[in-house]
Amino acid sequence: MSQTRNIVVFWIDEAPRQDFAERLANAGMQVFHADNYTDGIQWLSNPQNMALCDAVILDVNCKIQHSDEQESPVSFRDYAYRVMNRCEGEDKHIPWFVFTSGSGYDAALLSAIPMRAWTRRQYYLKNSDQQALINDIRELTKHSDSVALRERYAGIFDLCEDETTCARLFDILKKIDEPGSVTDTTIFNALRKLLAFAVSYGREHGLFSDEIDSAREAQRRLSEIHELDPQLVPSYIVTNFDSLCDTVNNGIHSTYEDTDEGTLSVDSDVLAGDAPYLTRTCIFQLLTILHWLRRLPTSEKYIEAMQKHIDIIFNSPMEFYENCECYLRCDNDVWHYGRCAVREHERYPLSEQTLVRLCFVQPNKNYAAKKQYPFFARYEIVH
Repeated sequence: MSQTRNIVVFWIDEAPRQDFAERLANAGMQVFHADNYTDGIQWLSNPQNMALCDAVILDVNCKIQHSDEQESPVSFRDYAYRVMNRCEGEDKHIPWFVFTSGSGYDAALLSAIPMRAWTRRQYYLKNSDQQALINDIRELTKHSDSVALRERYAGIFDLCEDETTCARLFDILKKIDEPGSVTDTTIFNALRKLLAFAVSYGREHGLFSDEIDSAREAQRRLSEIHELDPQLVPSYIVTNFDSLCDTVNNGIHSTYEDTDEGTLSVDSDVLAGDAPYLTRTCIFQLLTILHWLRRLPTSEKYIEAMQKHIDIIFNSPMEFYENCECYLRCDNDVWHYGRCAVREHERYPLSEQTLVRLCFVQPNKNYAAKKQYPFFARYEIVH
């Protein structure tokens, strides 16, 4: 990812220029797009999208609707004012910008573009004004509440490529500091959907196989990976994922659905105010998981490498442990990395800050330890 994306831009253009799209991304802007004015107006009519949006870019020579065979400046003449009206509503002001080639149609159309008190330029030319447009978007959105919120949780929104997930995450984060959120049980349903998104993201980026399609399955798989390779999936991710999965699955059901009296306590306790910190705890657990997911590879080459690595962990663990550089842990007087144990050599004392290399990995022949640590290795001190 080129830069943390804190500004959301909605762009109506039948053929958005790739060079400008890349410049927007590099400038920290997340772009959603419609190729026609009808769909663009519909997008902006969605309250969730409006809450999410920080700036709108309009093309002059565009389509009226998606099925049109050709673009026409008539689209801008007859429909752009509807976009502008939505951007200048009573509840929220969204700066809009006209981005055009500036040729191929009546110049009077450009001179008729309305000017506002906040307007920097009447319009921007696609070939020469790209950076000027980016600068003005930044300047006119720097005091936006939504931009400030995304800056507060910098990087989290970079994972979201669709409006629905982005809006759902945005809505939850707005509720963190709202007093009413402590008794808002609807948060658990939104959290469940975002947890499902986290599973999908992990699947697309090499962490989970295609067979993992639920939060429960992902929860078990994360635990299994951690047991074998703690450096790949740290314990706090397993703990937070497990706790969040349990709480949201409990919280999306009411006590009236309880077939085993007393087990569905989240909904009733939150509504009663008896668990005033639970919704906030769950939100921060989700943020912890999403922030960690940003470590996953994004290029096809490294996603394939991740998938191969996990295949080796499960199918050929001895191959994985051989020559593995790692930090050991000591549990119940047993030094180990994952499920591979070592015996401390008096000449090479160990601590949990000692980087070692495992070597000569073999099946563990110690009857008392081999169930928990089926592999045994010697070690070399790296530093």
